[in-house]
Amino acid sequence: MTAALGSHPSAHRGEAGTFPSDTEFPVVWRELLAESAAWNQVDCASYLRSWCGEAPEDVAARFAGVNHIGVYLGDYASDEEVFRWHTYLEGLKRAGELSGVEMGPSYISPRQYGTPGWWLSLSLPDGRVIETFTCRHFGPWLSKPVSERRRLMSHVALEVAAADDVRAVLDGLERDIEHLETIAYTEADEVGHTYGHLRNNTTRTVLEVVYDAAKKESSAAPGEAR
Repeated sequence: MTAALGSHPSAHRGEAGTFPSDTEFPVVWRELLAESAAWNQVDCASYLRSWCGEAPEDVAARFAGVNHIGVYLGDYASDEEVFRWHTYLEGLKRAGELSGVEMGPSYISPRQYGTPGWWLSLSLPDGRVIETFTCRHFGPWLSKPVSERRRLMSHVALEVAAADDVRAVLDGLERDIEHLETIAYTEADEVGHTYGHLRNNTTRTVLEVVYDAAKKESSAAPGEAR
């Protein structure tokens, strides 16, 4: 892991704790690109050790690289703020800077933190993926300091080579490291992803583990078994 990286990906604007305004979108976009480029070079075993204090060989051996980063952009007061971000990203897609933009409601923030939220998944032409997150400025979420909100929602997603590896990594780390807790697990969603989220309850940071079936299929050579 490069020395410049902290415990989680971040955008400078998120430090304010409120969702960026329309005029700030270009700056946020440049920061997201820089974060993605930097985190894409992370050594998985080194990051795991820095994140939770240990990197068991049987767990670290299952990681194949960084699948994506997730960045918290701050709390929103109105859904319209998030919709305008989506519109801005769709403009980047039309300009060729993005190859895909998806959006949906968060299922983690209502269950874990008592507030609704949104995720947006941004696909870059070179295959990298960036996800952005935001939670509504509402309810018990407000009792947490801004710095903790960023740590809980921003994260790195490490990729594994097989769907079964996701459950093996989650179970192994949660079993052997007392301060880790699995807070979400999804098996074979509509696009073939199997993934889970671990929370470090000491540092209040999150790690995602993901198997990306679509990426496996797209990387297979013509005629190769898929």
